[in-house]
Amino acid sequence: MEILIEELKTTHQKTLQETDTQLRFTLESLESAVEFVSAMSEDEEMMFQILNEWKDSLHEEKRDITIKKSQKDYHRVLSKVGKHLVSLPSNEIPFLTSKKLERELIDQLIAEHLYRIGDFELADQFVQDSGSKIPEGFRDLMVQMHQILNQLDQRDISSALNWVHQTLQLREKDSVKEKEVKKKLIQETSKNETEIKMEKEIEIKKEEQKEKEIEIEIEIEKDEEQDEKEKGKGKGKENSQKNNTQQKQIIKRTHSFEFKLHKAFYLNILLKNEIKEAIKYSQKWFKKFALTHMKEIKQLAGCLVYSNDFAKRRFPELFDGSVWLQLHSEFIEIYCLVAEIPSHSPLELLCQAGESAVSVLKKVSGLIPIKTGDELPMEIPVANNFKFHSSFICPVSKERSTQKNPPVLLKCGHVISKSSMKTLLENGKTKFKCPYCPVITNSQIDCIEIKF
Repeated sequence: MEILIEELKTTHQKTLQETDTQLRFTLESLESAVEFVSAMSEDEEMMFQILNEWKDSLHEEKRDITIKKSQKDYHRVLSKVGKHLVSLPSNEIPFLTSKKLERELIDQLIAEHLYRIGDFELADQFVQDSGSKIPEGFRDLMVQMHQILNQLDQRDISSALNWVHQTLQLREKDSVKEKEVKKKLIQETSKNETEIKMEKEIEIKKEEQKEKEIEIEIEIEKDEEQDEKEKGKGKGKENSQKNNTQQKQIIKRTHSFEFKLHKAFYLNILLKNEIKEAIKYSQKWFKKFALTHMKEIKQLAGCLVYSNDFAKRRFPELFDGSVWLQLHSEFIEIYCLVAEIPSHSPLELLCQAGESAVSVLKKVSGLIPIKTGDELPMEIPVANNFKFHSSFICPVSKERSTQKNPPVLLKCGHVISKSSMKTLLENGKTKFKCPYCPVITNSQIDCIEIKF
C-alpha cells in the first residue's frame, strides 16, 4: 500500500508540473504573438500571418496531447489505489490509523517552545541534555525577537523601526530582482522558440536522408531534452510567483506595522503633554502614510484639539495602553511571517487544545472505558483555532460530514456521505450504483466508513 501511495504522489507531482509547464509556455507564446500583432497593427496581412503561425506552432508542439497523457498516467495509478483500498479493512489503511509522536519530535517541540518564550538559559540546557536538534538559526531569530519585544515593552520603538526598515529594503530589492529575472525568462523563452523552429527545419531535411528508425531515436532524445528544460523553467516560474505574492503580503503588513509604531509613540508624546513635539513628530512621519491610513491620521490629529484629560475620555481606545499590547502581538506575527516560521508555538497549541478537552474526557471516561490507542466514541468539541484538519463535503447532498453522518468509501473509490448512501438504498436494497460511475457497490460488504 505504501508503494502505491508513493507512486501516486510522484505521478501527481509530475502531472501538475507537466500541465503547468505546457500551459505557461502556451500563454507565453500567445503573449509574444500579441506583442508582435500590436506592433504591426497597421499591416493586417502581417497580423494574420503571425496569428496563423502561432496556431500552426500549437498544433505542431501538441501540448494538449502531452497534458492528456500525464493526466492519464495519474488516473491509472489513482484507480489502482482505490481498488487496493477496497480490499483493506479501515484499521489497516495507513492514512486512517493514528501515529505515535516520536521522542525526537517532542524534544524539538519543547526546546523550540522554551526559545519562543525567551527562557534561553533553560532552553540551552535542555538541548544539551536531550540532544534534540533545533533548526539552524532558530535561536538567533528568537534572541532578536525578544530583544525588540523587551524594548517595545519599555515603549521604545527604535529597534523595531530599524528592523522594519531593513525588512522593507530587503523585500523591495528582492521584488526588483524578481522582475529582472522574469524579463530574462521571457527573452530566453522567445529565443528558445525560434531555436526550436530552426531545429525542426533541420530535422525535416535529415528525414529525407536517414532511415526511419534513426529518425525516431533522434526525435525521442530531443523531446526528452526539451521536456527537461521546460520542467526546469516551469518550476522556477512557479516558485517565483509564490515568492512574489508572499513578498507583497510581507511588505503590506510591515508597512502597516510601521505606521502603528509611529502612532503608539505619537500617543506616548501626547500623554506627556508635549504638544509641540507631537506636532513635529506627526509632520515628520505621518506624510508617507497619508494614502493608506488617512482616517487614523485625522483621528490622531483631532487629539491635539482637546486637552489631555478630555482626549482620554473622547478617545479611550487610544490611551488605555491597548495600542502597545497590540503592537507586541502583531510584531510576533509579522516577525514570524518574515522568518517563515509558525507565529504560535505548536506545543502551546497542543496543550491548550488538550486542556479544553479534559473536562469532556473525564465525563466520557466515567461512563465508557477508554483504552490507549482506541478511537473515542464521540467527538470532543474544541475551539475553531484548534481545528487544522480538513472536513468532507458530500458531492451528492452538499452537506458537511459529521459524527452521525460520516463519509463512506465505495467500491469504485468514490466517497459520499452515509445519508446519501441511504437514499440510494431504496426499498430495502443492498446494492446501488455509484452516482459518478457505473460500478455497483454492495452496502454490506464493499462500503468502508472513513474516520477523520
